[in-house]
Amino acid sequence: MGILERILEGSEERIILKFNKIVDIGLEASKVLEKVVEKSDKIDKIRSLEKDSDNVDFEITNDITSGGIAPNLIDTLLELVEKEDNIIDSMYNLAREFHRYKIKNKRLDKYIRGKLIEMNELAREALIIMKKMQKSEKLDEIRSYRKEIESLEEKGDDIKDGLFDLAYSENLDFKSFYHIIELAHQADDVLDNCEDSSDIFFTIMSSIVT
Repeated sequence: MGILERILEGSEERIILKFNKIVDIGLEASKVLEKVVEKSDKIDKIRSLEKDSDNVDFEITNDITSGGIAPNLIDTLLELVEKEDNIIDSMYNLAREFHRYKIKNKRLDKYIRGKLIEMNELAREALIIMKKMQKSEKLDEIRSYRKEIESLEEKGDDIKDGLFDLAYSENLDFKSFYHIIELAHQADDVLDNCEDSSDIFFTIMSSIVT
């Protein structure tokens, strides 16, 4: 039994399972996103997963606000749900932007796809760590996981900055320039939301334990 399960007094175990479910949806969306970027697959599946995440978000929100949760935790838990759901929203936004416009330069197209896949792999690592965080009973362990996710987000920032540099250094038409900038932002948003989720989770656990 993890810390979060204990603070929800056991009767809300379904809430914990649903938190984990959002992360599981994120992991599945990450696999689908890779196919979208690598093979230009359609985005129907990731759109469906984004809706699934919204439904779970709605269910958890109702569970949290229905009673049985300490009043001082409600707002923070709701923020955690929102941030976790935003991870899948950002993946969907990235897939949608990727499909919206195609870079004609094959060299640039291949390079950009590679960098987006790198950022997606970082996000997948972060999600795997988030699952471990939500099952952990030790604050030091949770703190360590949070640091790992922060490090992954920083690596993503470096890739994002590289894409920005590419957009500004190449002689691009406006649509191509804007498209690359948007892709970089959306991919970075995925990792930002992973880091935000881990920060909020750590804050919840820290306040309870101390």
